[in-house]
Amino acid sequence: MILAHWTYTKEEWKAFARSDKRKRNGLLQLVNFFLPTTMREVPEVRITPEKVFIGKNKRHFSDAMNQLRQINIREEGSINIMEITFESVRNRAIEFNEIRIPVPKGKLKEAFEVEEKLNEVRMTTQQG
Repeated sequence: MILAHWTYTKEEWKAFARSDKRKRNGLLQLVNFFLPTTMREVPEVRITPEKVFIGKNKRHFSDAMNQLRQINIREEGSINIMEITFESVRNRAIEFNEIRIPVPKGKLKEAFEVEEKLNEVRMTTQQG
């Protein structure tokens, strides 16, 4: 089930990539990993209850190895960002990871609906 399917103008995606670079300051950046691929095409993101697709690449945040922890939407300058924080278990070590997704212009209400649905998923998996 797709909760959101967003496309961006190249200008929106470039603004996000620039702001994310400044914010991350040298840490592993999901955007930098996907940027070369997505800049050749119309940037596109699909969000499901378990993963995020950025272009043709996917990142799981809720499955056997990953547990969804928090969803936030915040304003950063001229763009809104959805942050999906999740816990990963790798080699018996727990890591906290974050996926940052720009919210396209005119999609803020939809982003809050996605946040609500993901919080429902999070609550269900924590109880189960």
